[in-house]
Amino acid sequence: MKRSIPQQPLTLAAAMLMALSSTAGAEEQKPATDTNVPVLPEVKVRDEYDRPNSPNRGYQTGIVTSAKTKQLAKDIPQAITTVTEQLMLDSNADTMKSALRHVAGLTFNSGEGGRIGDNIMLRGFYSFGDLYLDGIRDVAQYNRETFHVEQIDVLRGSAAMLFGRGQAGGVINRVSKQPGLVDRTEVSATVGSYEYGRVTADVNKVVGDNAALRISAMKTDAESSRKGVKTDREGIAPTLRWGIGTSDEFSIGHLYLSTDDVPDFGVPFIGGPGATTPTRTHITRRPLDVSASRFYGTPSDYERNDTNISTGIWTHRFSSDTEVRTVLRFADYKRALWATQPTLGTGVNTSTLTDASVIGRRTHARGAHERTVTLQSDLTTKFEAAGMKHELLVGMELLNEKQDRWNFVGLTNAQANAIATTVGNANSDPTLPATYGNRTRTNLAGYEGDSVGVYAQDQIEFMPQWKLLLGLRHDRMDADYYTAANPHFNLKYNEWSYRSGLLFQPDDLSTYYFAWSDSFNPTADLYQLNNGTRYSAERSRTVELGSKWDLFDGALSVRTAVYRAIKFNERNTDLEQANTSVLSKERHTDGIELEAAGRITPAWDVFGGIALMRAEIDEVFAVNNPNIVGLRPRNTPRYSGNLWTTYRVAPGWRVGGGIEAKGNRLAYGTGNTIPVGIAKAPSYVRADLMLAYEQPRYDVKLNVLNVFNKRYYDGIYENGSMVVPGTERAFQLTMTLKY
Repeated sequence: MKRSIPQQPLTLAAAMLMALSSTAGAEEQKPATDTNVPVLPEVKVRDEYDRPNSPNRGYQTGIVTSAKTKQLAKDIPQAITTVTEQLMLDSNADTMKSALRHVAGLTFNSGEGGRIGDNIMLRGFYSFGDLYLDGIRDVAQYNRETFHVEQIDVLRGSAAMLFGRGQAGGVINRVSKQPGLVDRTEVSATVGSYEYGRVTADVNKVVGDNAALRISAMKTDAESSRKGVKTDREGIAPTLRWGIGTSDEFSIGHLYLSTDDVPDFGVPFIGGPGATTPTRTHITRRPLDVSASRFYGTPSDYERNDTNISTGIWTHRFSSDTEVRTVLRFADYKRALWATQPTLGTGVNTSTLTDASVIGRRTHARGAHERTVTLQSDLTTKFEAAGMKHELLVGMELLNEKQDRWNFVGLTNAQANAIATTVGNANSDPTLPATYGNRTRTNLAGYEGDSVGVYAQDQIEFMPQWKLLLGLRHDRMDADYYTAANPHFNLKYNEWSYRSGLLFQPDDLSTYYFAWSDSFNPTADLYQLNNGTRYSAERSRTVELGSKWDLFDGALSVRTAVYRAIKFNERNTDLEQANTSVLSKERHTDGIELEAAGRITPAWDVFGGIALMRAEIDEVFAVNNPNIVGLRPRNTPRYSGNLWTTYRVAPGWRVGGGIEAKGNRLAYGTGNTIPVGIAKAPSYVRADLMLAYEQPRYDVKLNVLNVFNKRYYDGIYENGSMVVPGTERAFQLTMTLKY
């Protein structure tokens, strides 16, 4: 029996266009009276294709632009994972964090270094400074949404040659929905457990021969299985695009996102003697064993973010192979945080806790205002010279950043003691002092920085089936800082970055590559405000050997990679304790990754990955605790994996589900005044289910999150003081109308 081959969307689209073209031509040239022309019997061909309103657009990506050039993933000599819109819709991933649960080798931090918002580890390295929106830096601290996102690309490994300063883990780039020349509207409403409510709209309207307007909007109001935690989000993203497909194409768009949440700082780690009277060098601690619904914060806690991002793009096409793309972006971010972190009293023997043991409430209160202006221009072209094929990228980036940060005046010791509670009684609504949640500013700090980056890259097919990638970039950063201790302090950085790769492509369906790249990160951005100390920039490098295959006539993409990533001169400064939280001097991660995305049969879609990591701290600065040398870095599990799959069981019906697995993760302090206390978040496997009934004009979908109600922890505070439980079992029902 002949095996059925899944249809490729691009191949089928091309066949349809050829068929339409042939039909039109036949009508124009049809002879009027020639009766001698033989008439062949009519042949009807019918198959499914990915229509604009198709219920299943799949988990396999096509052309990606997150490496700055328009390429298929197989032509990029670097590991890249794409979370598609269909995958986000099927799993009901309404935030970037929930969408990234599908990415193996990625974990989440919680509240470190004075940071709030999305806080990510990739391949064991901090990636909170490697977040991008349509290829433009978007590192402000806020919780990102998915309502306006077409896909999320995770380009793994050092990437400073493409993006400027960054870490060894990689770059996470959200790709916005863009207007197209087909009218299309989708409106969705979701209701679910814990008073979950969400409404989204995505409207695309053709407004001219080559112009279209697209508006995406969202409103979400939900509570949580963590009693007292809630979120209130709203956003809108209009984009006007004109000159589509012509030599000069323009677009102008805006993203507005507002969030008003009750933040969650989880539960304390416990175990062993109190921190002030340690009896061992390493004290293994575990999360406080209470109900996953127990919340030790208050309903007056808040995390409020207002994000406004305006983007203008001009693309000039000299030919089908040569274009210049210029982007101008203005971004404004405002945030305010007043959160409660549960703590154990000084000297408490956490090995003998009872329901009557005291839980203190430590205040995290801070705010910020950030503004950025970015101008980026890229020339991409393809040509032949000296008998070789070239794909050339030349670009420049100008970036101005202004950031003002502060703390809010917190509670006095007496006020904090007055609202303390106990292990057994969360008392989430205590009587609060009048100053609770105030906006009185103190400890002002900030900086203004100007960055200039210029870069060039060429991918050369120097002989059939072989390509060589060479890239070079130079970045200059000039930043002025102010803190209470140093009202005027200047830092300048001049850094070179490199990227190289060798590809062997014996046929159209397989690629083998070897890549080398590096990154730098100055002590001059994010929360690393320096406070008057001059450090050399952090440096990272990644060596990677990998392969990529397209199976089943290209319907399923499979990749594997083996890598080593090393970071030198590492620092992580906490705004609350400037220049004292130094993690290490050198560390590395050795890893293996396996991933698959696409269709196994026309009815069976799959997305999954496995990441195995062996990471170690190799050297520390003199001010640090030497006991951490040889330890696994914080929040870096030895293994992680994910699988999401759906199957069309009957016309209109799809069933699916997924699992997410992570090994245990460590958290610990790094100071040299007390021995290291190692806390451990346990390993876990979480399972989800989906059932969907899909019609051309409407869909109905049921999602069950954490179907077995597994107790797990998805975010840890890196110093080992607390950990945040994940959701308990939840049901969500979504109705979508399409027209």
